[in-house]
Amino acid sequence: MSPSLPNKGLVTALSVISGLAWAGPKLSGSYAMDAYGQVEFRMDGERLVGTSSGSGGECKFAPGTEVITGEFQGNVLVGKVRLCLEGGAECAGTQDVPVMAFYNPQSTTLSALFRLGAGCRSKALIRPEQGNTQQNGTQLVLRRTGGPVESEEEPPSPKGGSGSGGQSASEAAAVPSATGALQVAAARPRAQDGRSPVDEGQHLLANNKHQLAKTQFEAALRQDPRNVDALLGLVACELNQGNASKAEEHLERLKGVTARPDVFLWQARTQAQLGNSQRSVELVRKALALGWNPSAPPRPWEQQMVKELSGEIELARSAKGRKRPPQGSGSTSP
Repeated sequence: MSPSLPNKGLVTALSVISGLAWAGPKLSGSYAMDAYGQVEFRMDGERLVGTSSGSGGECKFAPGTEVITGEFQGNVLVGKVRLCLEGGAECAGTQDVPVMAFYNPQSTTLSALFRLGAGCRSKALIRPEQGNTQQNGTQLVLRRTGGPVESEEEPPSPKGGSGSGGQSASEAAAVPSATGALQVAAARPRAQDGRSPVDEGQHLLANNKHQLAKTQFEAALRQDPRNVDALLGLVACELNQGNASKAEEHLERLKGVTARPDVFLWQARTQAQLGNSQRSVELVRKALALGWNPSAPPRPWEQQMVKELSGEIELARSAKGRKRPPQGSGSTSP
């Protein structure tokens, strides 16, 4: 799939019920929805890749186009879906939209609910009301049409009988109402072991899973747009992927937050990547003045930052060492 376009005014919502306790599916084979068209899924390691086949649905995707990619966390797919959008300058053309989609192992259905920006619409989506196939909706529901479905662990059997023909109870559960789905999406998401979105994002960041980490930090920012740790997490993700200009945009949202030395450190790393070494040294000095201790072991998600700033840190420490420190001064780790 091509690099994602800026997600301006597009907010994805999770149309899920509570997750099942299993390791995650490994999808392959054909899935389809009339408006979206047919998608052929395959696993590329831990990554799910879906390519368009057939007519390409309302978006007229060319056969072989990567339209869905992502990784599973339990039965939740975190990734991107390609949509053709219309309705305004902010939502015109084809875009890769970040998404959290739910896989129902009983109905073998993959579903996601999108909350598009004002005036935006897509002919590839349907109305979330059960059974309504009207176009220009907000929901994607892909149902299996062929091919094997595997999972790392067997999902628990559904309680009670299963219907045949038409829409089963489990399949209906995969198509919740728009209100219910958005309420679930608005709730503070947590990892399966109880970590908050920021904690989970930092854990993923430390393991170089940058796209998954971004999703967690973005979820935290939907709760609190001024969450400093979440914003710094996005900065770290962008810098680890070499996107210093994008990291600088996130740092703009931290203007006025000057009491934390790590804010200056992430600013320093951003300036270093942009080639502004002198400015980077000045920012490291500010972190030192606020009590940051470069000798203390960095936190896992900060290790790459400290490594990249080693030269600037040495210069800043040398400059600080030439100045007589005030009596009783000390340093602490952020």
